[in-house]
Formats: sequence, structure tokens, C-alpha cells
Amino acid sequence: MPIHTGRGREPLPVETPADVAVLVEHLRREEVDKSWLGDHFSYLAGTRPTLFQPFQEQVIDGLLDRFAVVFDDLCVLFAGAPDRCVEILARRLASARSFQDAWVLASIGTDAALTAVAEDVRDGGDRSDYEDSGLWIPPTGPAERRFTSQRQAIVLEAGDLPGAAHPVGLPVDRVVRDATDSPVVWHYLSVRLADVPGLPSWPAAHAHLVSPASTGQWALFAGIDGDGRYRDVRVDFDEEPEDDDFQDDPEFGRGGALLRPYGPDLVYANGHIHSTPGVVGTAGGPPIGLYPTPLCPSCERLMFHVATVTTDIREHGSGFRSLFLCEDCHQAAVTASGWN
Repeated sequence: MPIHTGRGREPLPVETPADVAVLVEHLRREEVDKSWLGDHFSYLAGTRPTLFQPFQEQVIDGLLDRFAVVFDDLCVLFAGAPDRCVEILARRLASARSFQDAWVLASIGTDAALTAVAEDVRDGGDRSDYEDSGLWIPPTGPAERRFTSQRQAIVLEAGDLPGAAHPVGLPVDRVVRDATDSPVVWHYLSVRLADVPGLPSWPAAHAHLVSPASTGQWALFAGIDGDGRYRDVRVDFDEEPEDDDFQDDPEFGRGGALLRPYGPDLVYANGHIHSTPGVVGTAGGPPIGLYPTPLCPSCERLMFHVATVTTDIREHGSGFRSLFLCEDCHQAAVTASGWN
């Protein structure tokens, strides 16, 4: 079974409703490692999430403190949970702040849940609990999900692949207008947006994960040209970059990427799938959630998450690179963050 807990224990079966009932019962036991259990629920989210539906209210009403599951898996396991679950979480949040309660409320995704998220923020709840995970709280009305519900694994294919649907390592002048005057010096990946279900409309077939000459943390914003290249690129650095002399070989790491659905052929470990050979990121689903999601520099709405890759896709810097779009203002953003 592709659950790699790394904790010296064999994984439990996660194939039938009875298996899931056993997992839920283990949540009650203090002696059981909750992170070890979390890998099983992550596998369940990636393979047979409907088996968890009968246990949604049971876990919410008393077992969440043992439920060590990351937000993108929560969005699968608790999707469409009944309003009774929303009521339990909203009541608890009104009396005592809990990051886990906020995450699970946000993960449900129903009209009732999105209304409760907005009400929580307007009643004094921490906006960043939700917006870092891709939920925009407008001045009025319910919260809005700024991510797709369907996730896919991004798998690297190295080599000379000139016709790749999702090319890796393109020359910068292929993705940026006026490349010699642009702060962009590195191309990680161009995502063919039609292959990521649920994205908003965009005036170009691809959007690009690119980088300035910096190994630190930054946010890059750009408009989109008529031929799909970025223009008017601006980079906001957390700290002024010290590595102005860019040395990485622009020929290094060229190839393409494939998008594969989640399933039992992936390796689930430590709340992610990056232990799977060749997997370098995720298309669709929410952003990482541990770093701020950018606001569109034009309309100040939370931007829509497209994909997040690790720098293992084509080494420059170290950490995660995330791609966002504002479909109304035709603005793209790429953010750089460290490992978490």
C-alpha cells in the first residue's frame, strides 16, 4: 500500500467502510500517533473519499483534535458535509478560536459553510485563517473559494520535449515580453490551463511559473500580452536579494510535465504526495495555506490558485513556487516560499 509513514509501523488497510470505521475508532486512542493516522486519511482522500462521508459529523463533533490532516485533503474528506456540521463548527468558533475548526469549516464548501466563514470573519475571526488557504471574504455576502475542487499531481518528464503541453525550462523570451529588460531570468513551468478543470477563463492558453534572480522569498506580478507572454513584470521581495549575479545554466532541466489524477498509484507521506517518484507539485486544489495568498494589484481581490510546484522541478532557489491568476484584471502572480 502506498502509505509511507516512516514511523516503523505497517499501514492499516484503507479499502472498505469497515476499514475507515477502524481508522476513526483509532482517533479516540491517545496512544496512537495522530500523524501516522493522518497519512491514512490522506490516502483515503486521494483514493476513496466517499467512504468517509458517514463519519464526517462524528469526527467534527469531538475528534478533530486528533485529526492531523492538511487542508487540501480536508477539502476532499469534508466536501458537502451536512449543515449540522456547519452549525457545530460555527458555534465552537463563536466561543473559542480554533485554527482546526476554521480550516474544517472552510473545507466543507457548501453555501451554508461559506456563509458561516464570512460571518466568522465579520464577527472578529482571523481573516488570514481562511485567505491563506484560498477563501476570499468580500465586504458582503458569503466567502468565495479561489481554487478548484479537483487536484492533479504534476509529474516531471525530463528531456527534449518541444511539443510538451506543459513545458519546463523554456527560454525566457518565449514567456516574457522584452526579456532583456525584465526581472524574469528563470522559467520553471508553463501550465496549459485547459487541462486544469474549474479554472476561470483566461485570455491565453498557458500561464507561466517564472522567477527573478533570487533564491529568497518574493511575489512576482505581471500582465498578459496578446500572445500570452508576461508584460509589466514587478517583483516584491521579502528582503532585498543578495544574489544579483545569476549563475544557473538556462539549459538545465528542460522537459515537460504531465498532470495525473490522484489515486492509489501515488505515495502518501507526511500529508503530501511529493514522495512519489517524479511528482514535483499539484495542479488545482487550494494553495499551501501556510503563506499569504496574493491579492490582485489592480482590484485587490484574492487571486485564484492554479498550481504549486517544488523547486525540484528545475532547481533555482529552494522551496515552493505557486501560480495565481486574477481573471477579471488579467493579472498573473507567482510566489516563492520556503519549505514547510
